[in-house]
Parts: sequence; C-alpha cells; structure tokens
Amino acid sequence: MASMTNTTQPAAIQRRLDRQRQHERRRSIPEHILQRNDTVLMHLGLAHLGANRLLHNGSGERDDLVQEGRYGLIRAVERFEASRGHRISSYAMPRITGQIRHYRRDRLQTMRIPWRLSDLHARGTKAQERRLHAGMPLLSNEDLTQQLGVSTDRWREACMAHRDRRIQSLHHQLSNSDGSSEPEARIDGLQDHRCQPADPQHEWLIQMLNSLEPNHCRWLCAFWIDGLSLTEIARRECIDRLMLRTALRGMLNTLRAEAGRDFSPTSPEAKRKRSPVLPPMRSADH
Repeated sequence: MASMTNTTQPAAIQRRLDRQRQHERRRSIPEHILQRNDTVLMHLGLAHLGANRLLHNGSGERDDLVQEGRYGLIRAVERFEASRGHRISSYAMPRITGQIRHYRRDRLQTMRIPWRLSDLHARGTKAQERRLHAGMPLLSNEDLTQQLGVSTDRWREACMAHRDRRIQSLHHQLSNSDGSSEPEARIDGLQDHRCQPADPQHEWLIQMLNSLEPNHCRWLCAFWIDGLSLTEIARRECIDRLMLRTALRGMLNTLRAEAGRDFSPTSPEAKRKRSPVLPPMRSADH
C-alpha cells in the first residue's frame, strides 16, 4: 500500500509517529486492525491537509476539523482496495473533505437544519450567483421556485432555516427572504410576561405559606415541592415520622378550610377567583 511521503515532515513529528506505530504493533488486537491503524498513522498528514484546505471556507475550529478528517481517513483506509491501482491519497482526500463538510452541515451548527432544506437553499443561491456572473438580473422568488421545482412556501422555509441556523442577538433586525429588513427586531416579537395578569391562587398560596410557622412551612415545601419522603424529612429534621405525618395532614386540612372560606360562592372575590385545588396526602409508604 503506497504511503504518503514523510521526508517533508519535521523530525519531531516523524519521531512521534514512529513511536505511535510501535505502540500500536504491541497491542493485542486482530491483525487486520493493526494493519489498518498502521496505515492510518502513516497517512495522518492527509487529514491535516484536508482540514487546512477547508479551514477558511467555513466555520469550525481547526482541531475539530482535523478530528473529523481523521475519522474520514479511517473510513477511507477500511474501504481502500490497492488492487484497483489507485493511490491511497487520491482515494482518501475526497472522503476526508466530505467528512469535514458533513460535520459542518449536520453537527457544527447549534440548530439542526434538515439537509434537504440546506441543499435547496444552496441550489437556489448558486442559481442566482450564476445569473450575476453572467450579467443577468436576479430571478424573482416565483421564477426561482419554478426553476428549482418547488413551491414558494418551501423556498421561503429553506431561506428561514438558513437564516436561523446561526445564533443572533435578539436585537438583530429581522430580514425577509429577499434580503430586505423588516421594521422590527426579534426581541419585539417576544411576549412581555410583566404584563401578565396576576394569578390569585398563587398569591393566596404564598400569603398562606408566609402565615405558617417557619418549621411547618419548611416541612410542607420539602414534602410537596421538593418531593422528599416523610422518612427523609423526619431524619433531616430529627423528628418522629408519625408526628410529622400528623402535622402535615393537619396543615393541609387547615389550608383546605381557609381555601373553602376565601373562595366560597358567597365570597365577593368568588366571581373572579377559583378555589385552588390542594392535592391529597401521599400514601404512608412515601
């Protein structure tokens, strides 16, 4: 199997590769895996070459691109057939660069965009670029979608997916599919929760919890909010489990009685409030 020339590599790198190859030969693994690993180590420079070629043609850290290039090299070595008469570098380089491009397309972006939408946007962009290079005016969205063989909604979806694949500030101005800016920013479309109407049940519950003794309030929160069992609370508070259960049951009955009085049909506030639903006590096994 033809190997990549190592004479152009620095002596320190060559010595490190030789040590790695010697280490691989001492491993107790099948012979065909040893041969594959040795071939990969002999041609690691191809992965670095592919990463360097694509480094400035897209996003991503160099170390990540090299890692993906090495993975593509491993897959190429596993499928390489020397009997066909090709050089391994000619066979491996397209797979190394292809693996790096797939990494950028599928896993580098924060948002996972379906590849069909990415491919559609790329084809539409190339079609418009070819017209620009030929000195022709750009196609309208209707003409472009007719040329691509898709609907206008599908092309608009591809443009939105391409636009939203990158993280942008909430103050960034929105743009249409034709590149024009919309009059509002992303943050203007968010719902203002400060304008939400007050929840009377929540306010009532907070008021009632604040009126309880600190120990009782802590026990209730530990049992109903934190989800701790009676045994865990009793052990933490150094109290009897049966006494804790009795106290919790009494506090729950008190809250139910207060809720029934404050939210009774005869109460003036009943027309705008609904009685809060207090859950039953969990079983004794908890």
